[in-house]
Amino acid sequence: MLNGYNNRITSFNGGIYDDDTVRACVDAIARHFAKMKPTHKLKNVEQSSNLNKLLSLRPNTEMSSYDFLYKICTNLYIENNAYIYIRRDSFGNIIGLYPVLYNQAELIEDRLGNFYLRFNFSGSQTITESIENIIVLRKHFYKNDFYGESNHQTLNPVINLLYTINQGIIQAVKTSGLIRGILKLVGMLQGDDKTELKKQFEEDYLSAQNSGGIAVTDDRSTYIPIESKPILVDDKNTALAKDKVYTYFGVSEGIVKGKYTEDEWQSFYESVLEPLAISFSQEFTAKIFTQREIDFGNTVVFIADRLSYMNTKSKIDMIVAVKELGVLNKGQLAEILNLSPPPDAEEYLQSLNYINSKIANQYQLNNGKEGEKVDGE
Repeated sequence: MLNGYNNRITSFNGGIYDDDTVRACVDAIARHFAKMKPTHKLKNVEQSSNLNKLLSLRPNTEMSSYDFLYKICTNLYIENNAYIYIRRDSFGNIIGLYPVLYNQAELIEDRLGNFYLRFNFSGSQTITESIENIIVLRKHFYKNDFYGESNHQTLNPVINLLYTINQGIIQAVKTSGLIRGILKLVGMLQGDDKTELKKQFEEDYLSAQNSGGIAVTDDRSTYIPIESKPILVDDKNTALAKDKVYTYFGVSEGIVKGKYTEDEWQSFYESVLEPLAISFSQEFTAKIFTQREIDFGNTVVFIADRLSYMNTKSKIDMIVAVKELGVLNKGQLAEILNLSPPPDAEEYLQSLNYINSKIANQYQLNNGKEGEKVDGE
């Protein structure tokens, strides 16, 4: 590799995932992508194979398909690198797909030019596997020949800013209930006496028990309050900082909060979910099947039901527009409207006002001949 000098990568250890804005963004992407259906297809026809059952139901013994996709997507967005181990039986059949959460990943090349990935885990455990048995997914793929770029340098400044804003709000709440001021003592007192009076004043009036926020002094002392006005970052600048995180992950506030419009969802799907689906499909297909199986038309695709995010009016408008074309059966129409399928769910309805373009000329000529025959009579 041209940049082979950097052949290892270390896990981010969840640093950015501890920030609530980052976690909300990654969660929004992961939970929506996890609703996709990974499907084994042969020449674009879904197969009832063991692989299809494994992909769509339970990729491994510990995870459902939803959990599996959620975990991979989260790992990908936090680390910008995600790995899935393909476990096969003695006959080469896939019996499990396992996300690999590592402390360090190292790319190794043997003398024959074969590549391996060595994973180091907590507890000093190490596993080395052929790259052919590892599904590799990457984001921000730039300088390194194999690994995606880290989020450290890009996200840390804005995360530190958000952390400072949150800490400032917490401190403002704390200080708003405190008494601040100067205790002026009358007369000449020794240092120990001053300290004792100050300590007594703090215990009486600056503790949590002084919920009233009032201090009482006698002739020996005078309390001069100091007005404290914590300076907070306004909502506009706070929103600007959060928007930087939204932009980095390609989501909007509406997507994160679940208050998106159809247009926002369409944009989110096309800019975030669809690229992920294409990336996953290509890598899963390349690593799961042999070249011969791929040549025969075997693929793994990730299917999303985009129609489920339409409002009722848009669904009805879409149905009215296509129902006479015979592209949807009754069961599919019912599913779009979240209704139970009818007994004749597989039946297609089509208008007789349409004709196959390949036989349009023949149909027109036949009508013309019939018309002549009628006139001759």
